[in-house]
Parts: sequence; C-alpha cells; structure tokens
Amino acid sequence: MTPDKNWVVYLLRCTDRTLYCGITKDLEKRLVAHNLGKGAKYTRSRTPVILLGTRFNMTKSEALKLEHHIKKTPANRKLTELDIGKVDPKMKNTQILQDIQKELQSVVKNIQQIADSLKSVATAVDKWVQPDSPQATRTKRAPTRKKVVVKDGVVEKLKRIPASQIVYDIIQKSPQGIDTAGLMKATKFDQRKIHNITFRLKKLGRITTGERGVYKKL
Repeated sequence: MTPDKNWVVYLLRCTDRTLYCGITKDLEKRLVAHNLGKGAKYTRSRTPVILLGTRFNMTKSEALKLEHHIKKTPANRKLTELDIGKVDPKMKNTQILQDIQKELQSVVKNIQQIADSLKSVATAVDKWVQPDSPQATRTKRAPTRKKVVVKDGVVEKLKRIPASQIVYDIIQKSPQGIDTAGLMKATKFDQRKIHNITFRLKKLGRITTGERGVYKKL
C-alpha cells in the first residue's frame, strides 16, 4: 500500500514575532483557521500569522518527526531546517498562500477600523442624548427679565432686573410664604440658584424661613 504523502510541515511568524511550526493536509484551510483564531491554541492570541516556509510531500510520520525536530531547533535556524531536503515542485503555491495571508491581514485591519468608527459614533450619540449635557442645560435657562423705564410717556430704556430682586418680589407678593419648589416654578431658576439667592436675602435680613422651608418677607 502506497503511503499517504499529502502531509505538509509549515512555519509561521506570529504577530508577536514568535515562530510556530505545525503539520496539515490542507495548508490553505489551516492558514485561514489560524487567522480566524480557530487554529492551534498557541496562535489564537497571536494573529494575524504569516507563512514563512513549508515542506511538502511527506507522510504523517515524517511530518511529525520534522515538526518535533524544528520545534526543538533555535528560532534563528528553524526556517533553514525546514528548507533542508527535497523541495516540492509545487512550492510556487507558497506565494499564493502568502498573498492570501496579506488579504486576511487587510480584512482584519479594515474590520478594526470599522469597529473604531462605530465606537466613535456611539459615543457621540450617547453624549447628544444625555439629559444633563451642556446643550440640555442651556435650553433650561430662565428668560431674561427687564424693567421698562418710561419718562414723559416715552420708553427711555430697558433695565435688567437682578435675579435676587425677582425672587424677593415673588416672596413679597406671597402672604402665606413660598417654598423652594414654588420659587423654581415661578422664576425658572434651578435649585442651586434659588438657595444662593435666598441665603443672601436672609443674611441681609430681608426674608426669613418659616416652617417646612417656606420663605416670608420680614
């Protein structure tokens, strides 16, 4: 019975510059598997891999012996040891396989670029929809309040009313008093601004705080 001489010993360079030696009966399929992370355990985290050399027309026993020999050979001599011996006339296929490797590397790179682009788009969309984003905050600002100054029946100028005066006027017109929520609703100011204004007004002795945080005019 004629021995099966369809086995190939191959040598790869991994992405971390280390070398890997293996055997197969279908070199093209095996290389694709390596680059998809489905090959040997050693190469799964070291893709993409590049084909450095091959030895064709071997029985499984011969391939296993050569593989074992090359794995024990120093890295700088592995390729030389693989090239020693009869070279298969079909070695021109090696260039085709190397071209396949380049195409696979290009595909991997393109996929990574697409993934990075999608991540950037997702980040931008996430910032745009955040309710507490600066854009959203700016839309919640209270409208500017101005006082019309009329002299002899003619509008002389528009005078801006201070925020503290606006809050004080509302408290003054509330006989039963008014709390923070009521002031926020009436002025469109945020809670922090209301607290700052009422703190100053209390310090100046213009208002007082009653029960349950209700502000009243002194």
